[in-house]
Amino acid sequence: MAGSLGMAWSTGVVAFVAAVPLWRYTTNAITIAHEGGHAVFGWMFGTAVKHVKIFHAGGGEMLPGRENAVSKFVSLVAGYLGPSIIGFAGVQLLVRDFDPRAVLLLSLAFLAAVLIMVRNLFGVFVILFVGAILWVVAMRSTEPVQLVFAHVWVWFLLMGGARQVPELFWTIHSGDNGNDAAQLQGQTLIGDVVWLFLFWLLSLGALVYGGAMLLRHAT
Repeated sequence: MAGSLGMAWSTGVVAFVAAVPLWRYTTNAITIAHEGGHAVFGWMFGTAVKHVKIFHAGGGEMLPGRENAVSKFVSLVAGYLGPSIIGFAGVQLLVRDFDPRAVLLLSLAFLAAVLIMVRNLFGVFVILFVGAILWVVAMRSTEPVQLVFAHVWVWFLLMGGARQVPELFWTIHSGDNGNDAAQLQGQTLIGDVVWLFLFWLLSLGALVYGGAMLLRHAT
């Protein structure tokens, strides 16, 4: 079910408002995808996840247990790229005319996987809150509403994925050695600034290419 070009543009504008001017209120949704990316992709490659936490002020943590070199690398890379990966996957479903409900239900499945690993009360609350919104739209709304919301959702993930990367710059600038880029530098001997650039390049690439696919599909 394809939407109109006007719908594709307008949902992008709504997502931009959510991802930029309203960032302080929506950042936790991107944090779920970020920390969930660490946890889920790391687990897929062999990391034993001890816990995930989402913090009220923004940000979070994923504490790994047993892990191997590959799972550690994948887990570290999948944090800042997590929102973009999920958003771009949603774009692929939409432009191939999958039921928009499928995008929302797959997002719910991802949230459920992260919820199992969360070990703080605020993290549980925010995941249940986001999940409740997705569930209501997926199960209680009409197909046109699902289509519009699915577009807003994937736009938001793509934009939020790019929006979070500049914060990594300031973290690196402050000298914090616990960030993802610094840990990747320790594992690969490739500088943290290079990883910062790659995160930004790939997240912006996913936004531009994924957005172009949505707009082209609507024409």
